[in-house]
Amino acid sequence: MTTLLLHVTEVLFDFDDDDFTLEDQQSVIDYVLGNTFKVEVFDENNSDEVADAIVEEVTDATGWCVISLNYRQVSNTF
Repeated sequence: MTTLLLHVTEVLFDFDDDDFTLEDQQSVIDYVLGNTFKVEVFDENNSDEVADAIVEEVTDATGWCVISLNYRQVSNTF
């Protein structure tokens, strides 16, 4: 397994709760855009595997389903 640090540069969530205000939605977006996430993958050169890992990590961290996101790798050296 390889550990990667990935910084989310753009994200779109499926905010399907009518009671979740626009301010609450923006707070979740700001949290994700302001953080770097650590993911583990078997093959760091497999872009689909890396993308799936970061989507899963962001979904787990926020509790919201990710529709799309863009990211950049910060580092893979520990």
